[in-house]
Amino acid sequence: MDLRPTTDPIRSFLWVSGGWIAMSLAIVGAVLPLLPSTPFLLLASFCFYRGSPRIHAWLHRSAWFGPTLDDWQHYRGVRRTVKYRALVTVVVVVGASLLYSSLPWWLKYVALAAVAVGIYVILTCRTVPDDAPRAPRTV
Repeated sequence: MDLRPTTDPIRSFLWVSGGWIAMSLAIVGAVLPLLPSTPFLLLASFCFYRGSPRIHAWLHRSAWFGPTLDDWQHYRGVRRTVKYRALVTVVVVVGASLLYSSLPWWLKYVALAAVAVGIYVILTCRTVPDDAPRAPRTV
């Protein structure tokens, strides 16, 4: 499989479009606890790499997303504080939502099952110690 950036304008447009869709889902996932943001951020990085090296470099240089992408590329993991923040956010937001919502009981269990999958993904992702040196800039 060829993983180099494409030179075909149509394919480039499709890759960049996919990258922006994944980026949008990553931003929404940063706010909504049921939607994970890191996998969509990694997908956006890959799509931008294939479709537009310029946008890929911009994403890796960004203050919000660059350090997480650099840690993933260098360590293949996520920092401990990022994991704790994600877990606390999921538990607090979903707990409050389920407590104060008027959803039927069976739909609350469906939401809990989805949250359990998300928590499992967070917990099984490799943990990078907070005192580990910052990953070198990749772009």
